Amino acid sequence: MTIDQNSLFLAAGICSIALAVALGNAWLQSRSDRFLVNWMLGIALLGLGVLLSMGTPPDVMPTVALAYAMEIFGFGLVFIASRQFTGRSTPAFFAVLLLAGITLSVTVPILLGLDGLGLITFNFLAAALLAATALRYWSVRAEAPSSIAVMTVLYGLAALSFFACGTILAHEGDFVLHRHPDNWAEQFNAIMCITGITGIGAISLGLNNQRAARRHHLEARTDVLTGLLNRRALFDSFAVQMLRDGDAVIAFDLDHFKAVNDRHGHSTGDAVLRLFADALRQNGRAGDIVARTGGEEFVLIMRAASMQLATTSAERIRAIFADAQVETVSGPLQNTASAGIAMAKGAGESFEVVLHRADTALYRAKNGGRNRVVTELQAVA
Repeated sequence: MTIDQNSLFLAAGICSIALAVALGNAWLQSRSDRFLVNWMLGIALLGLGVLLSMGTPPDVMPTVALAYAMEIFGFGLVFIASRQFTGRSTPAFFAVLLLAGITLSVTVPILLGLDGLGLITFNFLAAALLAATALRYWSVRAEAPSSIAVMTVLYGLAALSFFACGTILAHEGDFVLHRHPDNWAEQFNAIMCITGITGIGAISLGLNNQRAARRHHLEARTDVLTGLLNRRALFDSFAVQMLRDGDAVIAFDLDHFKAVNDRHGHSTGDAVLRLFADALRQNGRAGDIVARTGGEEFVLIMRAASMQLATTSAERIRAIFADAQVETVSGPLQNTASAGIAMAKGAGESFEVVLHRADTALYRAKNGGRNRVVTELQAVA
């Protein structure tokens, strides 16, 4: 049974338009995912280019040039979207140079009547862009190994199909066609376009949904201002894991913080909070847990730490913060913090109990003059 090549390409074009609509809807649900915009536009241009190419006479060179310009421009946008998805920025100058270069390389020969040469160039450029896109996704395969492996294979097979089309046309050496190429490679290409668009679209939308779910989960656990864990995330963590003997809980509180907000405004207060969060983050060890538990309240949990190590760390954080400055309209502002330390005393002791003891030591530090670190066993005059 002979496969109707034109019908396959028309189906591929329609699938592309449908995928572009799905991508547009996904972007409306998650505006921060900028790569969806380029991917949507790229897929839409691909679909429209295919439909235009199949729906107009192949000997009308301006229309043929426009159709293939849309398609190769679309492949360029899909490649740029893959860079965005994998965390690689694309400078505007590079993007413009790439898109203009590939578009002119395809359209100029066609407009000169050398549509065969233009199609050869188009197929090889499309193969290169698809192969580069496959490599971009492969570079982040650790995120979802099986899904990204399948997607990489689909991109690779699509690249191979375009390379085969270009190779056959180049071998025939017919630089003036004025007709649609018709050979086994074109049929393979049409099948891969439909398969690739369907498979890649489904997998990519699934990956994007997984990313969105992880991001929302992280946002629910993160303090927006400082980027540290929030109180809920901290307590949820210790609902499923217990403190171990030798773990230290350090409770911090910024001194006279209400006065900072009252005198300098909440924007300055926010800057002070971020400054202290940075001091905590930069002076913690791997495996330590840092959270903002209230307005100006923070907690540091140090795993397998002695009282001496916990005290030294808390003193270092206190001193760094005391020396730091926040610029205000009335000049540099310095602030201080107090801390209380408690040690876990064995298995079975809940996090809430140890934190309460650390808070008790913190209150003694505040009552003893502030800007100091007090342990649960230390007396304060």
